[in-house]
Amino acid sequence: MKPWIIRSSSFVLSASLLLPVAQAHAQSPHVSTNKMATTVSQADSVAQAKAKLSKEAALALATKIVPTAGMTVQNVSFSSADSWRSFPEWSFSWVKKDPENGKVLLSYSVSIHANTGELTSYSRHEQEASSLPYAKRISYTEAQEQAKRFFEKNNAGKAAETRLYTRDMPEPKTPLNSEVYYNFRFVRDVDGILFPDNGADITVDASGTVTNYSLSWNDVTFEDTDTTLSEEEAEKLFKEQANPKPVYLLPWERVETQNNKPSLGYMNPFTFYIDAETGKALTQSLTPYQPTKDPEPVSSKVLPARRSGQPLSQEEAVQWASRTLNLSNYELRSANYNEKDFPGNRPVWDLEFGEKGNSEDGFAYVSVDAVTGDIYQLNKDFRGHKEKTTATKKPDMEKFKAKAMEAIRELAPTMAHQLYWTERIEEENQPVVDSERTQIRFERFINGIAAASGSAHFTFDIETGDLLYYTADLGNETYPTQVPKHLPAAEASEKWWTETKAEAVYALVPLTPEDAKRAKEQPSYTPKRTAKIVYRATMTPFEQPYYLDAVTGEWSSTSTGKTIALHRPAPADLKDHPAEKELLLMYEYDALTLENGNIMPQKPITRGEMIEMLMISLNQGRHYPQYSLERKATYSDVANGSRFFSAVEGAVDRGLLDKNTSKLNPNETITREELADMIVRALGYKKLTDFPGMFQSELSDIANSKYRGSIIIATTLGIVPTDKQKFQPQSLVPRADAAITFTRFLEKRDNPDGPVTLLRK
Repeated sequence: MKPWIIRSSSFVLSASLLLPVAQAHAQSPHVSTNKMATTVSQADSVAQAKAKLSKEAALALATKIVPTAGMTVQNVSFSSADSWRSFPEWSFSWVKKDPENGKVLLSYSVSIHANTGELTSYSRHEQEASSLPYAKRISYTEAQEQAKRFFEKNNAGKAAETRLYTRDMPEPKTPLNSEVYYNFRFVRDVDGILFPDNGADITVDASGTVTNYSLSWNDVTFEDTDTTLSEEEAEKLFKEQANPKPVYLLPWERVETQNNKPSLGYMNPFTFYIDAETGKALTQSLTPYQPTKDPEPVSSKVLPARRSGQPLSQEEAVQWASRTLNLSNYELRSANYNEKDFPGNRPVWDLEFGEKGNSEDGFAYVSVDAVTGDIYQLNKDFRGHKEKTTATKKPDMEKFKAKAMEAIRELAPTMAHQLYWTERIEEENQPVVDSERTQIRFERFINGIAAASGSAHFTFDIETGDLLYYTADLGNETYPTQVPKHLPAAEASEKWWTETKAEAVYALVPLTPEDAKRAKEQPSYTPKRTAKIVYRATMTPFEQPYYLDAVTGEWSSTSTGKTIALHRPAPADLKDHPAEKELLLMYEYDALTLENGNIMPQKPITRGEMIEMLMISLNQGRHYPQYSLERKATYSDVANGSRFFSAVEGAVDRGLLDKNTSKLNPNETITREELADMIVRALGYKKLTDFPGMFQSELSDIANSKYRGSIIIATTLGIVPTDKQKFQPQSLVPRADAAITFTRFLEKRDNPDGPVTLLRK
């Protein structure tokens, strides 16, 4: 079963580490290190000699954290400070093996700051999967407390300088199995202002055991700011600088199901920073932020295709590519034809050429539309290259932009009117110092709005100007002929701000080009870093990415395109109900919906609702399988695209439903005997019901039920509630009973004992 992963310079040592190093070592259990090999690079040997803690002293501290009884030291290593980790550290690992077969059963690894003795990293891995019962798992809140205790015990100094940060992650849903891991982030706090680049990440499993801990900490000079903007002032500046623009979006699951109809939406417009001192807008790299200019089209009009008629033959395609791309010095090596090539479903020839007299790296790959003659791809960028020791002159980007535009009009004219250059994209593709290549990128726009997919990429040799790589595609989505009526930008900005909070944080000032170059050339070089206060805008956290639907004004999932509720209202009729906890679980996973604010515990549950809940649990709380539009519906009343289609088809594929019936009636209520049978199928015990005479039962009203075997299994395991005298197989199932049944199913499904207690004595 797949585990759940849930997120969420001066120093002070913990009490056990406050002793002088030598004394701490003397009071620790003795562990011989004489025969332990130490992995140390030549470059690290000097740093090791300068470190304040010896290998023995660091190991003594590590053994205070790891229960080393019955374990063997597997590895010892030393790493000097570098640009990624600003401190030297000792690292140790232990393993516990099966004495019979040598298999590793348990392993630990620990890293200790080689100067301060602080714990910098820790991990624990148990080879065998946990057999923790579902009912014994700890909650998110309990795991959070466990993480705090571990941090305070093993690195009290850093724990005192950090703050648990949860603004970027929602409180996770209740897990549906016991293989769950809770992740927590403790962020460095500098006089009440967070420094997100530093902190500790801690992972706790369902049993309350810390499995991972990692400390990230730099020596940083924090700039003093005499005058700092207030949150209210920052909020005003964010709103003034925001420039939201609608874009077309294609939710991921629509791509998987071949539903190619995009949605029009607004993405988060507050992705920049505000300088807390000057009030100026900054990029996340702390460079001046400028709203994007209007995109520039490659062609202001639709250009005709270079050819039409019957698809090109292989010989014609080769001649076409050679003539268009000046490949006279190349010869064909292979060819492949596809009538519906991804992603545009176009007839395409893929051709591989080899340069005459150069069998080592003289290649050229070309993709040609067999009907229009458009060139979709050219790749000649295979020759090895080395970075130059002297800086290449800065390329003339206007020149390369013009060259790329001309290439699109020449190579793929039918795409030219939909491809646009934008300044923002160009900034992202600026070449690094000393690079031999530069890149230009174009994006697809439909009626002035950025499309969900479609782009063109170019790579040029800076010195020669040669085109080395080119690719272009427009995707296969279907767009409306006119832009739909939608929210104005100002309204979208205000709606986004209702889910936004301005937050003051320290941000690292980027390295100077000189420091960046030196750090690259000298890995051991640790440049001095400074941080300044900026305001960032943090969004309401949700379990999945989301956007503002520009047409409906509702929040929608980037994954599914469905409307979501960022703030789930509490049911008005559930407080102190005997099944409150169980009903909330089903509501949490959207198997039950509110009606006028009520969850209605006594309302009978429908067949579709129960199937949906079972499928969510069998997929560890994730989305059930998504099916393409080509998937034929098993039942005539559960059409492809309907609410329950994916859950029902997934249940059919798992054998939970009888696929030999024509209708399912998903909106009808389910009976108790049907529920019992569904549960038994989900447990994998259905085959046992073929022999109902094997089972004993004191229930007086199930003799004539065709689900007798399932009823006995489900009630004997304590999953479906009963008074132990009558089962009432034809009675409907209230939502409360369904919720209790579902929770008991989660507790029993992984029970290794199985149905052994069910057999007739």
